[in-house]
Amino acid sequence: MPVRRLAAALVLAATALTVVTFAARGGGDGDPPDQPQRRPVAVASVTPPAPADLRYAREMVAHHEQAVRMSRSMLAKPGLPERIRDLAGFIAQDQQREIDETNAWLTAWGEQSAAGHEHGHGAGAGMLTPAQLTSIDAAAGGTAVRLYLTGMIEHHRGAVTMSRELLDGGGRNVYIHGLAKHVINEQTTEIDAMTGMLPAGTVSGAAGA
Repeated sequence: MPVRRLAAALVLAATALTVVTFAARGGGDGDPPDQPQRRPVAVASVTPPAPADLRYAREMVAHHEQAVRMSRSMLAKPGLPERIRDLAGFIAQDQQREIDETNAWLTAWGEQSAAGHEHGHGAGAGMLTPAQLTSIDAAAGGTAVRLYLTGMIEHHRGAVTMSRELLDGGGRNVYIHGLAKHVINEQTTEIDAMTGMLPAGTVSGAAGA
């Protein structure tokens, strides 16, 4: 799938937030994606974050950090199929931008940022184990692609579960709720796209196999 078609499919999932827009960006065929634009952090006149909001924000940062790590591992491999390279590049850039914005919110609220806690406890559903990450790092060719896709599908499913739990059961801050809705919409579309890249009959969640 050329990068333009992949990016178009992913952009359809992006939710325009009331205060901060998370817009997925992709370049044309053969061109690198546009550089992410840092946005000013506005925190006035909104409901302060509840403990559930802060917990979700920190856990989602750690969750995103692992997705970025997985994607950068793939991008370092030679001979990667173009559509997999496009996907990994998109995920690495898009989720790093969300990490930076979420940490900026935490800092503006007087909270410690969550950067660098990928391997900590409580990082949320769908996180891969160190052994699974090592398997992706060491694999090559079709095996690497299969491990990456199955692992990332399960990883995305975990992020969607975390986001739905926040919206259904706790939290009250418009920024964090906007992020959760964005994660559900975008990552559900990415799950569908990645599932379509797998050979028929491949079992999702087999990243350690």
